[in-house]
Amino acid sequence: MKKRYRLKKNEDIARIVRGRKKVSSPCFTLYYQKNNLKNNLYAISVGKKYGSAVERNYIKRVVREIMRPILDVLPNVSVVIVVKEASKTLKFLQLKEELTELINSINQKFNIEEN
Repeated sequence: MKKRYRLKKNEDIARIVRGRKKVSSPCFTLYYQKNNLKNNLYAISVGKKYGSAVERNYIKRVVREIMRPILDVLPNVSVVIVVKEASKTLKFLQLKEELTELINSINQKFNIEEN
């Protein structure tokens, strides 16, 4: 995933989380907000409860890889992905299914709002 798609400023991430639009599953919580930019932006958050730095960095790499093809589906949205501890037990394909399902639900919500 290219760095230009990442949310970097803490106040931008906090603004999205404060907006309280979210979808959740046992392994992920996705906070989202419509943006007026050409690109979709995202940030990944993994708490220290998840595990060591190696484990946290690994799950971030996995989530980035999953998001790479999916991000183009969304219509100008900023997303903050919060990874929960339950995701440790799942394999790559299971994580991909769950994250894809959440992204599709966000997409459906925006399609409903536009119509």
